[in-house]
Amino acid sequence: MLGLYIHIPFCVRKCRYCDFLSAPACDSEREAYMKSLHGQIKAFGERLRQKQLEKHYIVDSIFIGGGTPSLLSSDQMQELMDVVRDSFYVAADAEITAECNPGTVTKKKLCAYKMAGINRLSIGLQSADNEELALLGRIHTWEEFLYTFEAARNAGFTNINIDIMSALPGQTVTSYQNTLKSVLALHPEHISAYSLIIEEGTPFFDEYGETDCAKKKKKDAAKLLPSEDEVVQMDELTWKLLGEAGYEHYEISNYALPESACRHNLKYWHCEEYLGVGTGAASYLKTNSSGDYCRLKVITDTKAFSEIDWNDPSSLDKCFMECDVLSLQEQMEEMAFLGLRTKEGVRLSSFYERFGKSFNEVYGEVVKKYTAMGMMKADETHVALTLKGMEVANWIMADFCD
Repeated sequence: MLGLYIHIPFCVRKCRYCDFLSAPACDSEREAYMKSLHGQIKAFGERLRQKQLEKHYIVDSIFIGGGTPSLLSSDQMQELMDVVRDSFYVAADAEITAECNPGTVTKKKLCAYKMAGINRLSIGLQSADNEELALLGRIHTWEEFLYTFEAARNAGFTNINIDIMSALPGQTVTSYQNTLKSVLALHPEHISAYSLIIEEGTPFFDEYGETDCAKKKKKDAAKLLPSEDEVVQMDELTWKLLGEAGYEHYEISNYALPESACRHNLKYWHCEEYLGVGTGAASYLKTNSSGDYCRLKVITDTKAFSEIDWNDPSSLDKCFMECDVLSLQEQMEEMAFLGLRTKEGVRLSSFYERFGKSFNEVYGEVVKKYTAMGMMKADETHVALTLKGMEVANWIMADFCD
C-alpha cells in the first residue's frame, strides 16, 4: 500500500505565522503548475509500470495539502483526480483528503469535489474568535467558517477535520475554551489541535521571536503571547473537553471519533511508504528488496517546477533536491520517535520484524529511565508515552536520536 501526498502551493495571502511552501499566484501560474504536476504524477505512474510495481503500490490514502488546495476550481480538482486514477491503482475505499480554507469554497464547488472523489475535508479554522483570526492574518471570520462547514455537510461530507490552534497572541484560556466548545458543538469527526510555533522568516518571528527587534516590539505589543502556565492550561483543557466528548487522543496533536483517525497521517507515524508530488513534497520509499529506505524531497522553486519537461525520462530523478538513503540507525530512530507520537506507541513486533532487533535491546535504558519517571509505559506488545510524557514529548524523543 502507498500513501500519496499532493502539494498545491497556492494561497490567497500568507498568514502571519505561516512558513509553509505557499504563495499567491495568478491564473496562468496556477495553470502552468497544474500541468507540470500532472506530468510528474504520470511519470511516477509510468516508472512503477516499467518496474512492474504498480499492483504492489496500491494507493489507499491521498492527501491534497498546501497552501490552499480549495483554490482549485471544480474542473482542476476533477482533472487532478482523473490523472491520479489513470496513473495509479487507487483502492476503492481509499481515504482522499483535501485541505480547505473558509472563504475559498461554495456549496457548488464542494459538491464538485465530492463528485471528483474527495471523501474527507480538513478545514482550517484555527480560532472561533474573530479578533484572533485577524491577528493571525486569516482571510476568514468565524461566521464564514460556519458557512463552509455547513456547506460541506450539505454537500455530503461525513468525514471532516477542523484545525484549531492554541498559544496565540492575545489568546486567553477563556477564549481558547470558547473555541473548543464552539468546535465541539459542530460534532466534526476529527480535530487537530496545534500549539503555535513562532517560525523564523515569518512576520510573527519579527514580532514575537527572540531577536532584539522582536524583544523591543514585544514590550509594546498590544497582544502578548500567553504565559507558559496559560499554555499548559490550554493543553489540559484540550485533553479534558475532547476526551469527555468521545474523541480519542490518538496522536499528540490529533483527536478522532471512533473509526475516524486520519489514515494518511498514520502512515507517517508508522513509517509506512508514501510518495509526495509537487513542489517541496517529501517521500519515504523503500529503495530495494533488502529493506533500505530513502527520503526524497522535490525542488521548492515553483516556477522551475512548472517548467520541467516530463517527457524527458531523466526529469523524474532530477526533480529532487534531496535524496537521502537512511542508515539502519536512522530508520530505528524514526520508527521510535514517530511511533511515540501516537497513543498506541511503537509496536514491538513491527520493530523486530523490520530490524531483527528487539526495541528493548536498542532502547531499553531510555525506556527504563522514562518509565521510572511516569512518562512512558511498556508492556509485551507496545511502548508508549503517558499523558505526562506527551507534555514533554520533544524532550523525550531527543533521547532516541543520540
